[in-house]
Amino acid sequence: MRKLLLIRHAKSSSKFLELDDHERPLNRRGERDSITMSRYLMERDEALDVIYSSTANRALDFAQIISEFCGFTLVPDLSFYTFSVDELLEILRSLPGEAQHVAIVAHNPAITQVVNLLSNSEITNVPTSGIVALQCAINDWDELGDDCAEVEYFETPKLLQKRQTY
Repeated sequence: MRKLLLIRHAKSSSKFLELDDHERPLNRRGERDSITMSRYLMERDEALDVIYSSTANRALDFAQIISEFCGFTLVPDLSFYTFSVDELLEILRSLPGEAQHVAIVAHNPAITQVVNLLSNSEITNVPTSGIVALQCAINDWDELGDDCAEVEYFETPKLLQKRQTY
């Protein structure tokens, strides 16, 4: 059994038109949501071996906040800067075998599509800062495939906020 957290980067700023996509920073909401979701993971006491992140600023900044809050080892990796479900799945299948519990901070539509493929879910969209935890019924990462996982939880800043206000 393996555990995989698929995390969509936090909300980025689009006001810096001169920056290419990879360089876009978090906006205020993205910074706030990064802290909210990092606290959530800390309170869940997730025991992750490593967190891999796209090197895009908006993903890496979010991953660094999670790493600092939770004490996870952070590994930035340009290969996670992909929007393709096939590329992301190929990367996930090549994760090191010694890492049993892994988090990935990356991009849509790949995050949502991989969640649905692995868990046979029908999640329309993993929003920015959304976290989907999957329990994968596999022994090795290269066994990842259709319907090999179950969603343990799907959490977003908006869902957390709704629960706290009622």
